[in-house]
Amino acid sequence: MASRPHMLDFVWPAPPTNGEVTEVSPGLLWVRLPLPFRLNHVNVWLLEEDDGWTVIDTGCATPELFAVWDTLLAGPMRGLPVRRVIATHGHVDHIGLSGWLVERFAAEFIGTFGEWMWARVSHMREVPGADSAYHAYLRRHGVEDDFAAEMVARRQNYIDLSTPIPSTITEIRDGQTITFGRRDWQVIVTRGHTFEHSAFYDARTGILIAGDHLLPTISPVIAVYEMVPNADPLGDYLKSFSQFDAIPDATLVLPSHGLPYRGIHQRIDALREHHRERLEATAAFLSVPRTAIALSRLMFPRVEGPDNTGFALGETLAHVNCLLQRGEVEETMDAEGRSRFQASQALYNKDRQGVA
Repeated sequence: MASRPHMLDFVWPAPPTNGEVTEVSPGLLWVRLPLPFRLNHVNVWLLEEDDGWTVIDTGCATPELFAVWDTLLAGPMRGLPVRRVIATHGHVDHIGLSGWLVERFAAEFIGTFGEWMWARVSHMREVPGADSAYHAYLRRHGVEDDFAAEMVARRQNYIDLSTPIPSTITEIRDGQTITFGRRDWQVIVTRGHTFEHSAFYDARTGILIAGDHLLPTISPVIAVYEMVPNADPLGDYLKSFSQFDAIPDATLVLPSHGLPYRGIHQRIDALREHHRERLEATAAFLSVPRTAIALSRLMFPRVEGPDNTGFALGETLAHVNCLLQRGEVEETMDAEGRSRFQASQALYNKDRQGVA
């Protein structure tokens, strides 16, 4: 979802090409990996240690990415081993090759417990009840039976983009200080895009490895999933911005997608405004009762296909659930168990007060 960059300071005009690196700070290298998605790349970060490398995020398991990693390991990484792999979060473009690197080098795997568990469960083929729960979630929100079945079947494709998730983890938590790359980093764990997303802040050199949380030109996906259907991830995301209040605006932000930038507080302001506008649009579309899938087609009119429809539905529900929590939208359920949403009397009263 696009949002205004508000004149950020982009430090480099272009990313490194496949198999190449850009040094963003002594001993800290930027790698751009290709992805087989509409969002066609992920940035990963290599930090030099006395005896090898720390790798932050890995990309997913495609023949092209295996080849790029072989080039990196033999070239810019000089044949030195990977000592630790750190995951900002558990999505496949960030964690998909973590198991391969951990096994290849007997490396330590580091991340939050919640993201490790999410990755292990979401990359298992046989989770009891998972397919039926997803199908029921889709049907509740108005997806037709045949298309819902296709969406359930297609979700399995993401499992093929990951090597087995590491079986053990060194857990990190919010506020902890962790040392890697010869630097001390403050761990910042946030909710919204995921359940326990981690970013890493080095106050001494003014660098924030931000993962997907603060992207420069798009909002990260903020979505509701069938496992936690009544969650308010957008409310969590908006609340998380205060965790970055003390970080200076001159800090170099290293995002997982897009270009590194300075201007973190401008970016937070733009993201906050973007979601305020989307919440207003959601409420306006709900002047009449709608299912979530019908609403998603108004919110995301150019989205097609089962994969992107799933993302659009999840993002739509994130905005709906946020408004439900605020008492600005109400939910009713018909005899067939389908939910419909409509702007509530509380919202109507608020609008009338504004007119008066």
